[in-house]
Amino acid sequence: MYNYKVLIAEDDPILATIIAKILSNIGIENVCVNAGKDALEEYNREYFDMVLIDIQMADLNGLEVSREIRKTNSHIPIIALTSMPYEEIELDLAKSGINHYIAKPPKASELKKLLLEYFKSAA
Repeated sequence: MYNYKVLIAEDDPILATIIAKILSNIGIENVCVNAGKDALEEYNREYFDMVLIDIQMADLNGLEVSREIRKTNSHIPIIALTSMPYEEIELDLAKSGINHYIAKPPKASELKKLLLEYFKSAA
């Protein structure tokens, strides 16, 4: 039985599968989508405890999706997954309401540690 549910918005299917497996291995239920519009639809349809979102997606990017989520939910943790250097997007991340940044491809240990920190504090 899962205690937490995470929405993964990642347009690279291989990376999405890897991230989903990392989450499943630590007992976190997850749903994967591969586009920004799909992320918003899924977010509005189901309850999630966290959003892991790719910054660079074709239709709506992760910054736009985050801004939309923040219009109705200021508390859900939103974690950016991107290959863009942090220094280049730091201001954009802050303006969009994203809580944390992880460079892609994420190291399993780094992602697990971050997730467990967020969910430990929520417990």
